[in-house]
Amino acid sequence: MSEFLAIKPVLVLGGAVGEVTPTQERRIGGRAFNVARALRRLEAPVVNGMPVGNGEWGATIEAEMARLGLPVLLRHGLMDNGWRQSNGEPGEPGCETQWNKAQLAMLPLTEDTLIYLSGEQLAGENGEALREWLTRLPFDQRRLLDPGMHVGLLDEDFFAMLSDSHTLLTLNRDETARLCGAGDAIDAAQRFAAAHNLTLICRLGRDGVWICDGQSGPQHIAAYAVEEVDVVGAGDAHCAGLLAGLSAGWPLPQAVDLANRVAACVVASAGAANPPDWRQLQRRFNAA
Repeated sequence: MSEFLAIKPVLVLGGAVGEVTPTQERRIGGRAFNVARALRRLEAPVVNGMPVGNGEWGATIEAEMARLGLPVLLRHGLMDNGWRQSNGEPGEPGCETQWNKAQLAMLPLTEDTLIYLSGEQLAGENGEALREWLTRLPFDQRRLLDPGMHVGLLDEDFFAMLSDSHTLLTLNRDETARLCGAGDAIDAAQRFAAAHNLTLICRLGRDGVWICDGQSGPQHIAAYAVEEVDVVGAGDAHCAGLLAGLSAGWPLPQAVDLANRVAACVVASAGAANPPDWRQLQRRFNAA
Protein backbone atom coordinates (compact mmCIF):
# COMPACT_ATOMS: atom_id res chain seq x y z
CA MET A 1 0.00 0.00 0.00
CA SER A 2 1.57 3.27 -1.10
CA GLU A 3 -0.66 5.52 1.01
CA PHE A 4 -1.42 5.42 4.70
CA LEU A 5 -4.02 7.37 6.66
CA ALA A 6 -4.75 6.59 10.31
CA ILE A 7 -8.18 7.92 11.30
CA LYS A 8 -9.48 6.19 14.39
CA PRO A 9 -8.22 7.72 17.66
CA VAL A 10 -5.93 5.63 19.86
CA LEU A 11 -6.14 6.11 23.62
CA VAL A 12 -2.68 5.37 25.01
CA LEU A 13 -2.93 4.51 28.70
CA GLY A 14 0.16 4.06 30.82
CA GLY A 15 3.24 5.82 32.06
CA ALA A 16 5.66 8.44 30.84
CA VAL A 17 8.80 8.48 32.98
CA GLY A 18 12.19 10.08 33.11
CA GLU A 19 15.25 8.09 32.14
CA VAL A 20 18.85 8.79 33.19
CA THR A 21 21.69 7.32 31.11
CA PRO A 22 25.08 6.25 32.54
CA THR A 23 26.46 9.60 31.31
CA GLN A 24 23.65 11.40 33.20
CA GLU A 25 21.81 12.36 30.03
CA ARG A 26 18.12 12.87 30.79
CA ARG A 27 15.41 11.73 28.39
CA ILE A 28 11.78 10.59 28.38
CA GLY A 29 10.70 6.96 28.20
CA GLY A 30 8.14 4.51 29.48
CA ARG A 31 6.37 1.92 27.37
CA ALA A 32 3.19 3.93 26.86
CA PHE A 33 5.21 7.01 25.93
CA ASN A 34 7.22 4.98 23.40
CA VAL A 35 3.98 3.75 21.84
CA ALA A 36 2.50 7.25 21.68
CA ARG A 37 5.66 8.68 20.13
CA ALA A 38 5.75 5.98 17.44
CA LEU A 39 2.05 6.51 16.68
CA ARG A 40 2.58 10.24 16.24
CA ARG A 41 5.47 9.57 13.86
CA LEU A 42 2.91 7.69 11.75
CA GLU A 43 0.52 10.64 12.14
CA ALA A 44 -2.06 8.59 13.99
CA PRO A 45 -4.49 10.51 16.24
CA VAL A 46 -3.52 9.83 19.86
CA VAL A 47 -5.56 10.51 23.01
CA ASN A 48 -3.08 11.12 25.81
CA GLY A 49 -3.84 8.83 28.75
CA MET A 50 -0.46 9.33 30.48
CA PRO A 51 -0.50 11.23 33.79
CA VAL A 52 1.77 14.26 34.14
CA GLY A 53 2.98 15.21 37.60
CA ASN A 54 3.92 18.32 39.47
CA GLY A 55 7.70 18.56 39.39
CA GLU A 56 10.83 18.73 37.27
CA TRP A 57 10.23 15.49 35.41
CA GLY A 58 6.57 16.39 34.87
CA ALA A 59 7.56 19.70 33.28
CA THR A 60 10.04 17.96 30.97
CA ILE A 61 7.49 15.31 30.02
CA GLU A 62 4.80 17.91 29.30
CA ALA A 63 7.20 19.81 27.04
CA GLU A 64 7.99 16.64 25.10
CA MET A 65 4.30 15.78 24.84
CA ALA A 66 3.62 19.25 23.46
CA ARG A 67 6.32 18.72 20.84
CA LEU A 68 4.53 15.54 19.76
CA GLY A 69 1.10 17.21 19.71
CA LEU A 70 -0.21 15.42 22.81
CA PRO A 71 -2.24 17.74 25.06
CA VAL A 72 -2.12 16.69 28.72
CA LEU A 73 -5.46 15.33 29.94
CA LEU A 74 -4.42 13.74 33.24
CA ARG A 75 -2.58 15.83 35.84
CA HIS A 76 -1.36 14.94 39.32
CA GLY A 77 -0.90 17.98 41.52
CA LEU A 78 0.87 16.27 44.42
CA MET A 79 3.48 14.02 42.79
CA ASP A 80 6.10 14.22 40.08
CA ASN A 81 6.53 11.59 37.38
CA GLY A 82 8.86 8.78 38.25
CA TRP A 83 12.27 8.07 36.80
CA ARG A 84 14.56 5.09 36.22
CA GLN A 85 17.95 4.23 34.85
CA SER A 86 18.06 3.77 31.08
CA ASN A 87 19.51 0.26 31.52
CA GLY A 88 16.29 -0.80 33.24
CA GLU A 89 17.55 -0.43 36.81
CA PRO A 90 14.86 1.06 39.09
CA GLY A 91 14.83 4.67 40.16
CA GLU A 92 11.80 6.14 41.86
CA PRO A 93 8.11 5.61 40.94
CA GLY A 94 5.81 8.59 40.54
CA CYS A 95 2.31 9.64 39.56
CA GLU A 96 2.22 7.13 36.69
CA THR A 97 1.57 4.44 39.32
CA GLN A 98 -1.47 6.23 40.79
CA TRP A 99 -4.89 5.64 39.16
CA ASN A 100 -8.46 6.24 40.28
CA LYS A 101 -11.99 6.04 38.87
CA ALA A 102 -12.51 9.81 38.69
CA GLN A 103 -9.32 10.24 36.69
CA LEU A 104 -10.25 7.52 34.22
CA ALA A 105 -13.78 8.86 33.81
CA MET A 106 -12.29 12.05 32.34
CA LEU A 107 -10.84 10.27 29.32
CA PRO A 108 -12.79 10.88 26.10
CA LEU A 109 -13.98 7.73 24.37
CA THR A 110 -15.94 7.23 21.18
CA GLU A 111 -17.15 3.94 19.76
CA ASP A 112 -14.23 4.05 17.30
CA THR A 113 -11.51 4.68 19.89
CA LEU A 114 -8.82 2.02 20.06
CA ILE A 115 -7.26 1.44 23.47
CA TYR A 116 -3.68 0.55 24.36
CA LEU A 117 -2.77 -0.37 27.91
CA SER A 118 0.67 -1.25 29.27
CA GLY A 119 1.18 -4.00 31.83
CA GLU A 120 3.45 -1.72 33.86
CA GLN A 121 0.30 -0.01 35.11
CA LEU A 122 -2.12 -2.97 35.04
CA ALA A 123 -0.57 -5.28 37.62
CA GLY A 124 -0.67 -5.10 41.40
CA GLU A 125 -2.73 -3.06 43.83
CA ASN A 126 -2.05 0.21 42.01
CA GLY A 127 -3.58 -1.23 38.85
CA GLU A 128 -6.90 -2.18 40.43
CA ALA A 129 -8.75 0.92 39.18
CA LEU A 130 -7.37 0.38 35.67
CA ARG A 131 -8.36 -3.27 35.60
CA GLU A 132 -11.89 -2.46 36.75
CA TRP A 133 -12.22 0.35 34.19
CA LEU A 134 -10.96 -1.93 31.43
CA THR A 135 -13.39 -4.74 32.20
CA ARG A 136 -16.33 -2.31 32.22
CA LEU A 137 -15.72 -0.98 28.72
CA PRO A 138 -18.38 -1.60 26.05
CA PHE A 139 -18.20 -5.12 24.66
CA ASP A 140 -17.09 -4.01 21.21
CA GLN A 141 -14.45 -1.45 22.29
CA ARG A 142 -11.29 -2.76 20.62
CA ARG A 143 -8.28 -2.87 22.93
CA LEU A 144 -4.65 -3.98 22.81
CA LEU A 145 -3.09 -5.11 26.09
CA ASP A 146 0.67 -5.42 26.43
CA PRO A 147 1.25 -7.05 29.84
CA GLY A 148 4.97 -7.54 29.33
CA MET A 149 6.97 -9.03 32.19
CA HIS A 150 3.99 -8.43 34.51
CA VAL A 151 1.84 -11.02 32.73
CA GLY A 152 2.35 -13.49 35.57
CA LEU A 153 0.82 -11.01 38.05
CA LEU A 154 -2.53 -10.90 36.24
CA ASP A 155 -4.87 -13.60 37.53
CA GLU A 156 -7.35 -15.89 35.80
CA ASP A 157 -10.34 -13.80 36.92
CA PHE A 158 -8.96 -10.78 35.07
CA PHE A 159 -8.68 -12.65 31.77
CA ALA A 160 -12.10 -14.22 32.29
CA MET A 161 -13.66 -10.76 32.63
CA LEU A 162 -11.96 -9.65 29.41
CA SER A 163 -13.34 -12.59 27.49
CA ASP A 164 -14.48 -11.22 24.15
CA SER A 165 -13.30 -11.20 20.58
CA HIS A 166 -12.35 -7.52 20.63
CA THR A 167 -9.44 -7.93 23.05
CA LEU A 168 -5.94 -8.37 21.60
CA LEU A 169 -3.17 -9.58 23.88
CA THR A 170 0.40 -9.08 22.63
CA LEU A 171 3.17 -11.29 24.03
CA ASN A 172 6.77 -12.12 23.24
CA ARG A 173 8.07 -15.70 23.38
CA ASP A 174 8.85 -15.72 27.12
CA GLU A 175 5.56 -14.05 28.02
CA THR A 176 3.63 -16.55 25.90
CA ALA A 177 5.22 -19.42 27.82
CA ARG A 178 4.58 -17.73 31.15
CA LEU A 179 0.89 -17.16 30.41
CA CYS A 180 -0.02 -20.13 28.23
CA GLY A 181 2.30 -22.86 29.50
CA ALA A 182 5.31 -24.80 28.30
CA GLY A 183 5.64 -26.68 25.05
CA ASP A 184 5.03 -25.41 21.54
CA ALA A 185 4.33 -21.70 21.86
CA ILE A 186 1.69 -21.52 19.13
CA ASP A 187 -0.21 -24.61 20.28
CA ALA A 188 -0.26 -23.24 23.83
CA ALA A 189 -1.35 -19.79 22.67
CA GLN A 190 -4.12 -21.25 20.54
CA ARG A 191 -5.44 -23.26 23.51
CA PHE A 192 -5.36 -20.19 25.77
CA ALA A 193 -7.11 -18.06 23.12
CA ALA A 194 -9.86 -20.67 22.69
CA ALA A 195 -10.39 -21.04 26.44
CA HIS A 196 -10.63 -17.28 27.05
CA ASN A 197 -12.15 -16.00 23.78
CA LEU A 198 -9.23 -13.63 23.24
CA THR A 199 -6.86 -13.08 20.32
CA LEU A 200 -3.16 -13.48 21.06
CA ILE A 201 -0.48 -11.74 19.04
CA CYS A 202 2.61 -13.89 19.66
CA ARG A 203 5.85 -12.10 18.76
CA LEU A 204 8.58 -14.69 18.19
CA GLY A 205 11.44 -12.50 16.98
CA ARG A 206 13.04 -13.73 13.75
CA ASP A 207 10.35 -16.43 13.56
CA GLY A 208 7.75 -13.76 12.93
CA VAL A 209 4.38 -13.17 14.54
CA TRP A 210 1.48 -15.58 14.94
CA ILE A 211 -2.14 -14.51 15.31
CA CYS A 212 -3.94 -17.04 17.52
CA ASP A 213 -7.68 -16.52 17.97
CA GLY A 214 -8.52 -20.04 19.18
CA GLN A 215 -11.03 -20.55 16.38
CA SER A 216 -9.49 -20.44 12.94
CA GLY A 217 -5.99 -21.82 12.51
CA PRO A 218 -3.01 -19.76 13.71
CA GLN A 219 -1.92 -17.23 11.08
CA HIS A 220 1.77 -16.53 10.51
CA ILE A 221 3.02 -13.05 9.56
CA ALA A 222 6.68 -13.19 8.56
CA ALA A 223 9.30 -10.97 10.17
CA TYR A 224 11.45 -8.55 8.15
CA ALA A 225 15.17 -9.33 8.15
CA VAL A 226 17.31 -6.45 9.38
CA GLU A 227 20.66 -6.22 11.14
CA GLU A 228 19.85 -5.89 14.84
CA VAL A 229 21.48 -2.93 16.57
CA ASP A 230 19.32 -2.52 19.69
CA VAL A 231 16.19 -4.48 20.63
CA VAL A 232 15.14 -1.99 23.34
CA GLY A 233 11.67 -0.69 22.50
CA ALA A 234 10.95 -3.31 19.83
CA GLY A 235 7.78 -4.50 21.57
CA ASP A 236 6.52 -0.93 22.01
CA ALA A 237 7.21 -0.20 18.35
CA HIS A 238 5.31 -3.32 17.36
CA CYS A 239 2.30 -2.23 19.43
CA ALA A 240 2.37 1.19 17.79
CA GLY A 241 2.51 -0.24 14.28
CA LEU A 242 -0.35 -2.63 15.02
CA LEU A 243 -2.50 0.16 16.46
CA ALA A 244 -1.67 2.46 13.55
CA GLY A 245 -2.79 -0.20 11.08
CA LEU A 246 -6.05 -0.74 12.94
CA SER A 247 -6.52 3.04 13.13
CA ALA A 248 -6.28 3.14 9.34
CA GLY A 249 -8.97 0.46 9.08
CA TRP A 250 -6.63 -2.31 7.95
CA PRO A 251 -7.53 -5.96 8.66
CA LEU A 252 -5.61 -7.49 11.55
CA PRO A 253 -3.07 -9.47 9.44
CA GLN A 254 -2.12 -6.35 7.46
CA ALA A 255 -1.88 -4.33 10.69
CA VAL A 256 0.47 -6.96 12.15
CA ASP A 257 2.59 -6.79 9.00
CA LEU A 258 2.87 -3.02 9.45
CA ALA A 259 3.82 -3.64 13.09
CA ASN A 260 6.58 -6.01 11.96
CA ARG A 261 7.99 -3.29 9.71
CA VAL A 262 7.92 -0.61 12.42
CA ALA A 263 9.61 -2.95 14.92
CA ALA A 264 12.25 -3.93 12.36
CA CYS A 265 13.15 -0.28 11.82
CA VAL A 266 13.49 0.30 15.55
CA VAL A 267 15.76 -2.71 16.19
CA ALA A 268 17.93 -1.62 13.26
CA SER A 269 18.80 1.62 15.10
CA ALA A 270 19.96 2.55 18.59
CA GLY A 271 17.23 3.15 21.18
CA ALA A 272 13.49 3.66 20.90
CA ALA A 273 13.50 7.43 20.41
CA ASN A 274 13.51 7.48 16.60
CA PRO A 275 10.64 5.36 15.28
CA PRO A 276 10.01 5.53 11.53
CA ASP A 277 7.48 7.60 9.68
CA TRP A 278 5.50 6.27 6.70
CA ARG A 279 8.00 7.50 4.10
CA GLN A 280 10.88 5.78 5.87
CA LEU A 281 8.89 2.54 5.98
CA GLN A 282 8.16 2.81 2.27
CA ARG A 283 11.82 3.37 1.43
CA ARG A 284 13.08 0.46 3.56
CA PHE A 285 10.31 -1.98 2.67
CA ASN A 286 9.22 -0.81 -0.76
CA ALA A 287 7.99 -4.27 -1.79
CA ALA A 288 5.70 -4.68 1.26
